[in-house]
Amino acid sequence: MIYSFWIFDKHCNCIFEREWTLGSNTNNPNALSSGTINSKQNDEIGKLLYGMIFSLNSITQKLSTSISDNQINNNIRSISTGKFRIHTMQTATGLWFILITDFKQQNYSQVLHYIYSHIYIKHVVHNFLSPYDFALNPKEQRGQGVKKINNRHFINTLEAFLQSMLN
Repeated sequence: MIYSFWIFDKHCNCIFEREWTLGSNTNNPNALSSGTINSKQNDEIGKLLYGMIFSLNSITQKLSTSISDNQINNNIRSISTGKFRIHTMQTATGLWFILITDFKQQNYSQVLHYIYSHIYIKHVVHNFLSPYDFALNPKEQRGQGVKKINNRHFINTLEAFLQSMLN
């Protein structure tokens, strides 16, 4: 079961957030599609989530050992608690793709890679009307961004892809 999906840019800004509200009646298809997209109410949660991922990733980088003067790329891929699991993927351009699922799900790295390479690249990167950098200006402070991905094709394709994993 998937609870939410997040994308953070290289400036620590949440550029996309989708949270599903799963009702007790999972036989109702409208219950599976309810929830929020880019909600202002989740801004603080996004900052806390990114801060946790950033801090844990920094710790793992400092704890990793060097082999032949090459630093081991020891990125966080999954964080588990008693009730949920956080799956992460960082791109070479500094984007973070984060998927929060129930605890039973073991590995969603292929799902995150597919979302990045087939959905995000196609509908955001290759879209000439979409900004390549979601910062408002070069002087924007980290974590203060307000621009979000509102591309309907991206949202609809992402929804269709993740729909089967929601229940």
